[in-house]
Amino acid sequence: MSIQQCLYPMFAYLLGSIPFGLIFSELLGPGGLREKGSGNIGSTNVLRTQGKLLGAMTLICDFSKAFIPCYFFDANDLIYNLLIIIAPTIGHMFPVWLKFKGGKGVATFLGTIGAISWVVLLGTGLIWIAVFVACRVSSVSCLIAVSSSLLLYRYVQNDIFVMGALIFLVILIFIKHKDNLIRLHHNQEMKI
Repeated sequence: MSIQQCLYPMFAYLLGSIPFGLIFSELLGPGGLREKGSGNIGSTNVLRTQGKLLGAMTLICDFSKAFIPCYFFDANDLIYNLLIIIAPTIGHMFPVWLKFKGGKGVATFLGTIGAISWVVLLGTGLIWIAVFVACRVSSVSCLIAVSSSLLLYRYVQNDIFVMGALIFLVILIFIKHKDNLIRLHHNQEMKI
């Protein structure tokens, strides 16, 4: 294992930790993303508070910052490759630049899924769309979609080690959606 290969997971974390929503909000939008809406740096809050264009840009960039390292970097070592799978979403959720207070990780998780299997990403995306059209609640569609991606992966590829990494990320996504789950329980979650 070369030093360069050992640095891949760190690069994946640092790339994942770039807060595109916050950057776009301050440079191109009205700003104050952390003080508006849910206070989150992810694409849903950017969409609600900064507009559709910046929301779409944030979604694409948050997806890409996980897709790029997961697709293009191979350390030829199982442990390091699993770290590369996990690192971008961890970076988005716990960015060093924002005192480890980041987003909820859905778009970066989908970028990871896309790098692993476009078939699983397509299925996950269709499930997200179907649920969102039915309920218009972003958190519900996101949580159902990321959970469904595990079942889809199970039937498309089913690498037990990768599955373990994906399960870990989905658990973290649910933890980061704690407030959303509480609002859902009280029927107070915002619709789009």
